[in-house]
Amino acid sequence: MFGTTGLSIIAIVSGVLLALMININSELAAATSAVQSSWLAHGIGCVLAALLCVIFNNKAVNKRELQGENQSNKITQLRSYLGGIPGSFTVVLASLTVQSEIGLTGTLALALIGQFIFSLLVEHFGLLNQKVNKLSFLNVLPSVFVIVGSILIIYGKASV
Repeated sequence: MFGTTGLSIIAIVSGVLLALMININSELAAATSAVQSSWLAHGIGCVLAALLCVIFNNKAVNKRELQGENQSNKITQLRSYLGGIPGSFTVVLASLTVQSEIGLTGTLALALIGQFIFSLLVEHFGLLNQKVNKLSFLNVLPSVFVIVGSILIIYGKASV
């Protein structure tokens, strides 16, 4: 539907929104607490998600009917409902680290390292129903660059 370019733009916008979310949540956490910040962020997100479901629900149902899919016959695995758990920890932990000497840039760089490493392991072992994509030098090289860049971002601040 969107194509590679459209999906790439969506991913970039998602990254911008993630950085914005982490910064706003860290400001709230500094004024209240990291846990309260997480509760508020997820509560507001829940309300917005419910509103989006109401707005887009008819279109999604009609699209499934047009495609001839019967979603009720598909059994969704339990882990599909558990995405909010790592999301909650992400908000709490990022809220704590952004207001530290690591800062927003360091927090996002280190989070990116975690995402790179975890995604490489998931694809290498075919976890979470992903296609197996064995580790290679070309897969690991970007992670090495991000790790080195993150170290420079975090420890380079002290010398500036």
